[in-house]
Amino acid sequence: VRHCCHDRGLMLPLLCTIATMATMPDPRTYAQSTTQNTNMATMPDPALERCSSCFFPTEFHDAPLVAVKQYNHDTKIFTFGLPPGVSLDLPVCSCILVKGANADGEPAIRPYTPTSSNEQKDSFDLMVKVYEQGVVSQWLNSRQIGAMVGFKHILFNIKAQYPFEGKKKINMLCGGTGITPMYQALHKIVNTPGDSLEVVLLYGNKTVKDILLRDELEKAVKMSAGRIKVVHVLSDKTNIPISGWDGEVGWVDEEKVKKYCFPPAEDVLTFVCGVPPLYDVMCGPRTEPEVKQGSVLANLGYTKMMIS
Repeated sequence: VRHCCHDRGLMLPLLCTIATMATMPDPRTYAQSTTQNTNMATMPDPALERCSSCFFPTEFHDAPLVAVKQYNHDTKIFTFGLPPGVSLDLPVCSCILVKGANADGEPAIRPYTPTSSNEQKDSFDLMVKVYEQGVVSQWLNSRQIGAMVGFKHILFNIKAQYPFEGKKKINMLCGGTGITPMYQALHKIVNTPGDSLEVVLLYGNKTVKDILLRDELEKAVKMSAGRIKVVHVLSDKTNIPISGWDGEVGWVDEEKVKKYCFPPAEDVLTFVCGVPPLYDVMCGPRTEPEVKQGSVLANLGYTKMMIS
């Protein structure tokens, strides 16, 4: 899912453990309102252009911030209001654009993939890692409940669409909040009756406390029939060995991708989402349609038709 963009970050070494995963729980359990919002959500002008079923048009439309909850030491869940009974109705896989501002008040735009599903009505949730030097994440973090924030949804942000026609096996390579588009796809996969896709998710973080949606993944793992596997990846070696953590130490490299992922084939699709260095190492910049020569996926024989 090569549309993902975040404020900053580093390439991750890895410590791996394998699990399996099935039904994705609803992340709304994190969204708890801290105060009553003062602005109401409104429907966009029906005359505005739309590129999909998404609530938001291709021009920015404001939605009120209705709740904020601390998720972990550097990540928060921001909940935004929608009109009563209305769903975000975002296609899988795709994201929305958030309009923030830099320190000088100049517009700054970033894509985010909601962690809430389309079954959620009246609101949607964004999981945001608040980086110290993050432009939009810091801007969002400074908003008060009731503040209006602009969103839009454009064609460029619509990527490979479920059910991923012609594909039987999915590789997912991500780090940090790059888990959010993967979660979006996994939620759809495991909650669709008759779906038979097999998935391997390699998910990188610095430490155990940095893992996002871990509880959801672990609960789902217990219900899995083995169709979907999760490989957690940790880069901080200072606390290794970690009690109860059975895995490998090293970098996310060709050896590890070859070991855990489905090999290149016409029925295999590989999603990538994370910070720019992750893209560069794995397949090349997300803005480039061709697979970068010398990248991990190119060296292993994956073609552009096998990467999203």
